Formats: sequence, C-alpha cells, structure tokens
Amino acid sequence: MTILAVGVLLASSFATFGQWRWLIGVYPTVADTELDRLGYWLALVQLDEQPSELRRSLVDRFQRELAGGWSPLKSEDATGSVDLEAYRDQIASNIELLTRDWFYYRCEQYVEVNEASARLAFVAPQVEAVLFWADVYSQVHNHGKDASEQNAFELFDKLDLWVEQATESSQPMLRRGIHHSVLYWLSTNQVSALSLETRRELAERIAEALGDGAGDSADSLALEEQHYTQLQSNAFALVEVWLLNRSVEFVELPSAERERYLDKQLETVQGWQLESILVAENGGAGLGGQAQMLKLMGNLAVWADRAPEPHREAYKLLIGQLQQYAVKKVLNLQ
Repeated sequence: MTILAVGVLLASSFATFGQWRWLIGVYPTVADTELDRLGYWLALVQLDEQPSELRRSLVDRFQRELAGGWSPLKSEDATGSVDLEAYRDQIASNIELLTRDWFYYRCEQYVEVNEASARLAFVAPQVEAVLFWADVYSQVHNHGKDASEQNAFELFDKLDLWVEQATESSQPMLRRGIHHSVLYWLSTNQVSALSLETRRELAERIAEALGDGAGDSADSLALEEQHYTQLQSNAFALVEVWLLNRSVEFVELPSAERERYLDKQLETVQGWQLESILVAENGGAGLGGQAQMLKLMGNLAVWADRAPEPHREAYKLLIGQLQQYAVKKVLNLQ
C-alpha cells in the first residue's frame, strides 16, 4: 500500500468524504469555497501557514457571510458549520488569527478613507462586525455559548493587546480606528439598555479611551444631529456609573486623601474633552461645552437618589464632596 493510500485511509477513518481532501491540503480558492465547506477553513487548515492574502480573503468572505446569518460553529450540517468540540484547538487558533487580521486590515483600509461622510459609512459595518466576531470568539472560548454582554469584553481586551503588539508607527492608526468605532457605537446604541455590571465595565473602558485621545477624533466623523443626541444621552449614562465606581473607591479613602482624590478625578474629566464630543459642529445639538457641564452637574442629585442601594450613601457622599470641591476650585478658595 502506498504512503498516499495509507494517508487517505487514515484521514477517512476520522473525516467525512467532504473533509479528507482538505486534510491532505487540497483547498479551493476562498471565492470558490461553497458555503457548506466554508467552516473547513477554520477546522481543517492551519491558517498561520497560509499567506496573508488568503487570510484577508477569508476575512472579507467571513464578514459577508456572518452578516447574512451564517455561523461557522454549530454541528456539521448543510450550512457548512463544523463541530466545535472535535476541532476546538484548531478553530480557536484560527479565529484568534483571523480576528487579529481583520482588525489590522480594516484599520489599514480606514486610513485610505478621506471624506468624513465616507468614514461614517465605513465604520458602521465594522462596528457590526465586532459583535459578530465577539460572538464567534465567545463560542470558541466558552464551550459553544453565544456572547453575553460581559463575554464581548474578551475580544476588546484582545484589541488592546494587538495594538501593543503592533509596530510603534502603526499604533496611532489602530487607536484611531478603535476611537472612531467607539464614538459611532455610542452615537447609535442605547447604553441604558445594558446591565449595570456591563455599564460599569464599559464606563471604565470608555474613560480610558477618552483619556487616550478619543475626544480628539470626534470631528473626524460626519455625525448628524441625531447622533449627537444619542451620544449625549449615552455619555451621561456612562458618567453616572463612572461616578458610582469612583464612589466605591472614595468611601474607602482616609479623610486626608479625599481632596487629592477629587482633584485627580476632576482632572480626568477635564481631559475627556466632552465638549468636543457632545457638541455638533453646526450647533444642531444645541448646548455648548459649559452648558453641557452645567446640565451634567444638575443630574448629580438625581443619579445619587437612584444609585444601587448598597452604594447610595457612598454616591451621595462623593457628589456632595465633589460639588463643594468644584465650587472651591472655581472661586479659588483653596
């Protein structure tokens, strides 16, 4: 018996007839791969050994099919999905690789988009794609379960890591892509619909992005009046839970350290440059930066009254001290 025949026999013992050609390296082009075989690229091919051009072709094809409702990670059937448990390690490795390739690829393409209105059109499907990739990524690492609100953060952690791993010259490009995607998501989704746990985690991540310069990117997207209205609503919702997180920290501090803590938090908020994010260039969204801040401060008492009961007193303590400290700073009474 020839070596090839032995190989075919062994492959046939654990693969279907439709799979064995893939196992010996006979692949179609990505464009010619039938949907009922598309999942084989994840389960039966070591994509790290394939050229980047092929992987980017897969990124384009997968994004298109995922948007159409296809899922690669169900039991093998006519949709071209594959058995997750049988090929978990290979699938996990390939999903990780393709997700990273997608992130780098789309950020590179985004640099070439010059018109602000065209940037908005480019970002929209990429934000949707993040959710598709997050769901697939979660299914791989959470035994086939769909992504929950919290599971989606696993992918976001990877994005941060991939920025750090990229060349120093490409990091600003990658961060810009993330910042614009965050701004688009905040201008088109309802943060208050998320669980409190997710909002608290999201508030920390958004605050970090704002501190990293996301506010400077606000004028690079052609947001419309309805976007700014939604953006303002979401910004206030996130500030509310961001203050909840700070109140939990504040109440644990010795009295001697509290004023310095408040000073640091005010510096943080000023560094967000909320006025550049919340105010439309044409004034259509209405209030200017100072008015936005006054409106925000006016919400503090309402937020304190509806804070979760275990943290309500801490929240009231924080905003009371914050208001007094802010007045002292304005009047130079320190």
